[in-house]
Amino acid sequence: MASVSLELILEIAQHLDVQSILKLRETSKEVNELVIKYEHSLSLARIASFTVSPTGDVFSSEMGLRRVVKHGNFEMVKELETRLSRAKKILTASTYFNLQSPPNLGELTGPQQRHLCSLLERAFAQCDYIADIAANAPYGPPDPRWYGKAHRNWWVDHNLLQGYRMLDPYTNYRARPAQHEYIRSLSNQDCTMIYYLLSAMGSGFSTAHLDWYDSDPSFYERITVFEECILRHGSWYAWGHVFGGPDWLDTVSPFDRVGLAELTSFEFGEEGALPSLQSVLIGRFNELHKCSENSLQTLQQVVKRLVTGVADDGNHQDQAADQDEAEGQDQEEGQDQRETQAQEEDEDQDKGDLEQNKIDQEQVDEEQDQDKQDQAEEDQEKKEQGEKKGGGSGLRVRLVLLHRDGGADRTG
Repeated sequence: MASVSLELILEIAQHLDVQSILKLRETSKEVNELVIKYEHSLSLARIASFTVSPTGDVFSSEMGLRRVVKHGNFEMVKELETRLSRAKKILTASTYFNLQSPPNLGELTGPQQRHLCSLLERAFAQCDYIADIAANAPYGPPDPRWYGKAHRNWWVDHNLLQGYRMLDPYTNYRARPAQHEYIRSLSNQDCTMIYYLLSAMGSGFSTAHLDWYDSDPSFYERITVFEECILRHGSWYAWGHVFGGPDWLDTVSPFDRVGLAELTSFEFGEEGALPSLQSVLIGRFNELHKCSENSLQTLQQVVKRLVTGVADDGNHQDQAADQDEAEGQDQEEGQDQRETQAQEEDEDQDKGDLEQNKIDQEQVDEEQDQDKQDQAEEDQEKKEQGEKKGGGSGLRVRLVLLHRDGGADRTG
């Protein structure tokens, strides 16, 4: 190991997954001690590389319960790697989602599928971030014992005292206000893609359970609860439904039961029932896109434009707002161009008028010169004519006088 610098080992470790780091530690005692010493800084570097970086503690993704994993260690990095891997598999290798022809987007090309997948992976990471808010709630995370079978029926009870409701790990009421606040701060793209993720996963859930349609009067409510629980519990909950076996379903099914009971409580206006996360998400989407109705139609058009670069024909407010803004810019640019063009035309007109006036003046001068020349010629002609007339009269007078005098000139 003397030939390899410790700085180089740390540089390599920053780009390894946790499994590879553990193998690196096994290479020598010196490397093991080095990696342990710098575990926190190495972990922070890896955490920062994820598309949505947690700022606090996170929940574990193990089956049965959700432990709190402290921030800034290899265990947390491993948890984030697990989430990303599961999200990828849900999106690319499950019956719940079809990247080649996703709901309402039509057939996608390879690059478009990869782009959509990256957007939805980030949406899953945002759902995980929202779930992790409960791990950092002001009053602390839910006690793991409340996940136990002995307490599951408590959380379904509509008459549960508010004090106990605040301990419920399935609804996470203590974290709900902070989760609402975070959702209201989401960017346009994050809000849109989370909404589309929930809608698409809800469609997959509906298809997977079509056999319930005729026999379950709460079929559509169950779809809503499924979407709400993905937003509330992230990729962990989605994985349990999509790829989990009987044991996993035994873990996540209480979330469905409690979620359905909570939905009913809110719809009935029971005291203390809080708005769902999804209702706040849809409100945020409608606010961003200025639509009060047909939010799903607007969602379809916005996502299609985001993924394919082409918007569906339709009249949704987001597209109209963008178009109005573009038209406003075009109008301003057009107005500027028209003003510039008018100014240039005025200048050209002024130049043309000056040139025309110059030409007209030259023509006037030429006409005046020609008039003067014509007048001079006319005066000269009159003068010559006068002289001719004057000379003929004198000759005739002299001839008359000579004739009358009888040739006096000849005798004299």
